[in-house]
Amino acid sequence: MVKRYGAVMVMAVLLASAAQAEEREGCRLCGMYIDQYQQTSAVVTGKGGEVDKTCGVADMLRLVSDAGGEGAFSSVTVHDWVSGKETAAADATYVIGSDLVPDMIPNIIAFADQDGANKFMADHGGQTISFSQALQAISPMGMTMPNRVNSAVPPPKGALSGGVGYMSMVMDNLKMGSDDVSKSQFLSATASKVPAPMVPKKMEASGMMVMANYGITDKVSLTAKLADLDKTMTSEMRMDSTERVTENSGITDLDLKLRYNLWRDDYYSKFVTLMANVTLPTGDFDTDFANSTRNMPGLQMGTGSINFGGGILGSMRFGDFWLHGELSHLVNRENGDDYDFGDVTKIGAALHYTPNYDVMLGLELDATDTDKNEFKGVTMDNSGGRAVTLTAVASWRFLSALGGNFNLNGSYGAPLYQDVNWYGLETDYAATVMLNFTHRFNY
Repeated sequence: MVKRYGAVMVMAVLLASAAQAEEREGCRLCGMYIDQYQQTSAVVTGKGGEVDKTCGVADMLRLVSDAGGEGAFSSVTVHDWVSGKETAAADATYVIGSDLVPDMIPNIIAFADQDGANKFMADHGGQTISFSQALQAISPMGMTMPNRVNSAVPPPKGALSGGVGYMSMVMDNLKMGSDDVSKSQFLSATASKVPAPMVPKKMEASGMMVMANYGITDKVSLTAKLADLDKTMTSEMRMDSTERVTENSGITDLDLKLRYNLWRDDYYSKFVTLMANVTLPTGDFDTDFANSTRNMPGLQMGTGSINFGGGILGSMRFGDFWLHGELSHLVNRENGDDYDFGDVTKIGAALHYTPNYDVMLGLELDATDTDKNEFKGVTMDNSGGRAVTLTAVASWRFLSALGGNFNLNGSYGAPLYQDVNWYGLETDYAATVMLNFTHRFNY
């Protein structure tokens, strides 16, 4: 128990340290240290004399937009990218869409005059916009991260996000194909085949999960996910109706995703990204859960094989909304014990609403088609199937400290439709809660 939840304790210590330590001056929104972003930092001064600093133009524009416009402040200043001199934000020229992301996205960089902007664009691309146009180009959040659907928006180079959380899933509805059935219906339907010695009743999985996402370049990012789970299967014996509980626990396979941004527009509002996926067999594969008399693939901690996949991702922003889409396929290879989990094809979409920088609310819809498993050349009939899942997601930024942001993320999903091969249990719900910290190392 101590080992399993050690990561949670580490995050708690970080939070306590953040609350007690004397912090360096951080960005009003994202928390990044201002002393690392002197070249791009901006300053907004309220009419009462209160001063807020941001790491760059994008976060300054968010503050101004939330306040109703520049008129809500006595002054708003930015730093010229070339000379570092302060200049009034309304008088500056801005470049958006260059190949540099010095602070946040969208990468809006300020210049004291048009000449400086033109020289910069000759080397780095992009286009010029005015202060009023920049206000129109901004959104409450530069990006959102879906839960079950991958985002096409790459984090900037050096941006690291790490999280630790808890997940719970319950499957407790016996199905034959797409129909809910009772025990007697199940026994009647399976009587013509090899009689199942047990009737599945309930499957539970819960435990800790950890993830990390890092921007290798402004186009390439790597995501890693791993979980430490307890799984329990409750079955009812066919002959005497007694319950049998089977348990398994341990770490799961390591899931790695490499994303490459193929295209984006200058306003950082439309993205097309390619994704490569590999799972490494860090989780245990037990043949006891694979043989024909038990056939409980859901209790496995891993596939026992190195598996590969890929897909294409798309993301688009409409004002305060983000739309994400995914089409992907994962090939599960046969492992050393002659077991082959079915390949998985997935299509999904996510719609996220960002009313301000602190909050995201959304819905995600995904459909999966999973092939049947095979063991020693024999197809496992009661495996695989199709499912359509609707998931509600939310994110809350509750603290800016230690040069970054702390967020609390949660999700709750349930199937709208599920069609299992032969028989199985339908997912009742799958829920997660995660504490996440995001920091960008100095560009």
